Amino acid sequence: MGKQTMGTPSGAIARRTDNKLYRLQTGQTPIVRPSLHNKYAMDDFPNGTNAIVAVISYTGYDMEDAMILNKSAHERGFGYGSVYKSEVIHLRDMMGGAGSGSGSSRGGRAGALPVHFGFGPDIRADDARREQLDADGLPFVGTFMTRGTPLYACFNEATGRTIVKRYKGDEAAYVDTVRVIGSDAGDTECQHVQIMFRIPRSPVIGDKFSSRHGQKGVCSQKWPAVDMPFSESGMQPDVIINPHAFPSRMTIGMLIESMAGKAGAMHGLSQDATPWTFGEHDTPVSYFGEQLRAAGYNYMGNEPMYSGITGQELRADIYLGVVYYQRLRHMVNDKFQVRTTGPVHALTRQPVKGRKRAGGIRFGEMERDALLAHGTSFLLQDRLLNCSDYTTAYVCRTCGSLISLSYDDTAGVHVPGLGVVQTIEHTSSSKNNSSHPEAVAHVPLGPHGEYCRVCRRAAQAGQAVRRLDASKRVRMPRSNVLRRAGDLDVIAVPYVLKYLVAELAAMGLRMSFAIAP
Repeated sequence: MGKQTMGTPSGAIARRTDNKLYRLQTGQTPIVRPSLHNKYAMDDFPNGTNAIVAVISYTGYDMEDAMILNKSAHERGFGYGSVYKSEVIHLRDMMGGAGSGSGSSRGGRAGALPVHFGFGPDIRADDARREQLDADGLPFVGTFMTRGTPLYACFNEATGRTIVKRYKGDEAAYVDTVRVIGSDAGDTECQHVQIMFRIPRSPVIGDKFSSRHGQKGVCSQKWPAVDMPFSESGMQPDVIINPHAFPSRMTIGMLIESMAGKAGAMHGLSQDATPWTFGEHDTPVSYFGEQLRAAGYNYMGNEPMYSGITGQELRADIYLGVVYYQRLRHMVNDKFQVRTTGPVHALTRQPVKGRKRAGGIRFGEMERDALLAHGTSFLLQDRLLNCSDYTTAYVCRTCGSLISLSYDDTAGVHVPGLGVVQTIEHTSSSKNNSSHPEAVAHVPLGPHGEYCRVCRRAAQAGQAVRRLDASKRVRMPRSNVLRRAGDLDVIAVPYVLKYLVAELAAMGLRMSFAIAP
């Protein structure tokens, strides 16, 4: 877990130019450490905190690999860290592609841009944005940034306008450093700026922690100190983990570290954790157990504890000790994903994927099978239809076509028994016999001019038009046409079904749908 911890990445963070850095603000030196710890000067780069850990099933918030944090320890700085993010600003990007021809980034062409950092004469002296930014248009170091706060200003000589860009981050941040970057020769105006933001990250529910033995877990609750269990000496744990984390994983080293850390804290010394220093006759349990006994504690590291809620003694001795805990860089603020409405795919009209694009989480085949196994058909319909690509489509009850609907803008006429419907007239003449009069076919349409192209083509081919002919379209109510026996019905389908029908039609395959009355 050492590679995943926040830790201390460098001693010169103020001079780093990384895109993203994690830093633990309240690092401590471990009580239990190997002999190489001092040789490699690991104390200069702490990556964890000595935490008082109690192994107990308490409140139910520690099930599986969840862990309970002492709220007071959290408020005192346990696991407090920061994330450093950098943003590089190029004035050439402000030109919208102008002046970006060949060779524009070499020689003297780089200084010929009409855009400069700072305010122009179009911004009044009493403008509030001048107080939030420096005279060069860049933010002050230490400025607290929220969404919408002015980030930098640049003046375009070609347009005579000052452009003020604003901070667009989702999290509040502080301006840590501002670097002005020039050309390689240093003979042109600086037109690149890197701004480093420092985002405070206090531990929240869902953040990941781990000991050095791989016992990782997420924070499930920040429990008030007044309700935490306490020992006879008044000691309260900083972290509570579940005892079921040990039998299957067999991380015996963490149990030994708990004893060694407790003994080292009582005697004021660091414990040597170098491998292969103990044998079968001189075991680490006996070595650290004697130190605990000399300090007045139980030989095995157990202690009687009392409930912080009732004050009664717990019916079992609790394994309590000191373990070096690390805060990992897997945090909820970087991974949470939620969506109500948002962008959809232009082709399928389903939600797009990707957290940065405000997309949805894929509901795959295994999730579908789980809902089918539980018999939750309405929930399945909600996930796969209503909240995905719900749409309505016209289907022809006669030919079963789903995508053959078209519209006509014709005046409505009154038809006995049908009311006001729209009609269209077409003629069919015989080339061989010009003496035959033109036959006129009246095809009633829906109230908004809907008709089926497949059936109309059959009618225009010379089929007889009668009241019950298949080519006649009857008006379609908008409210709930499924309760009416019209020839055109509206059905609720996934939009991807219409896409599938169109794809098959392009290959010469036709899908026909039968609509129940």
